[in-house]
Amino acid sequence: MKIKLIAFDLDGTLLDDDKNLPERNLQALEACADRGIYIVPCTGRIRQGIPPEVLNIRGIRYAVTVNGAFIEDIRENQILDRQQMKPETALAIMDMADAYPHIMYDAYVEGQGISEERFYDHLEDFAVPFHIQTMIRRTRIKVPDIKEYIRTGDRPVDKINMYFVDQKDRRMMRDLLIQFSDTLVSSSVYNNLEINGEGAEKGDAILRLAAYLGVDVSQVMVFGDGENDYSMIKKAGWGVAMGNGEAGLKEAADYVTAGNNEAGVAQALEKLILSGE
Repeated sequence: MKIKLIAFDLDGTLLDDDKNLPERNLQALEACADRGIYIVPCTGRIRQGIPPEVLNIRGIRYAVTVNGAFIEDIRENQILDRQQMKPETALAIMDMADAYPHIMYDAYVEGQGISEERFYDHLEDFAVPFHIQTMIRRTRIKVPDIKEYIRTGDRPVDKINMYFVDQKDRRMMRDLLIQFSDTLVSSSVYNNLEINGEGAEKGDAILRLAAYLGVDVSQVMVFGDGENDYSMIKKAGWGVAMGNGEAGLKEAADYVTAGNNEAGVAQALEKLILSGE
């Protein structure tokens, strides 16, 4: 198998449930990098949210962040491609969410996580998983009013993150978001929604990066576990789903590996690339 680019989701994929990078995954990825294969994190997180131990993997230069809103050259600290949401669209979505008291939202704006005190200081009241609470507090700045922050300077929005106490509200909001034809809606955990601008999805971003690097789509292998990984699983030459992944994702994949707590990324790389099979 002639693979030239490997892209992987982080949470539920490369990282274990404790958000650690298994040593076996590290060794397998660096062995692939030593063979001249591009190694690319592909995540819903902003760059500052990528753990240092991932960014320090030997051979990593490029990253797809914010579900495909950005393609970044980490070495040169340069954004190669951006697909953002219009300010007016983001503001309309936030206005809609404000009508429901049990919906929490924040936003990535020009590469920075933005939150408000009413959400940031009460994350546990909105059923935000503990590990995500930790990441939010590490990567967001607090502002008095997110919407006013966006209006000031007419700032484009990279992504809106929403968390729901009640699944009925989540289903309702997903139905309401259909009216915004210039957005893409996905999810990475059971009680969230992630709203990106048109063109910002992992699959399209990986294809754009591959074209930039002169890599044919048939030579791209991707790893994922959740709904926001579906586009890259479908569009890459080789889509690998994690054993802990969603059922629909596993059905769409070319190969299903072990779970993220069993270093499933490494197990697939050892079998499909490093063994020579």
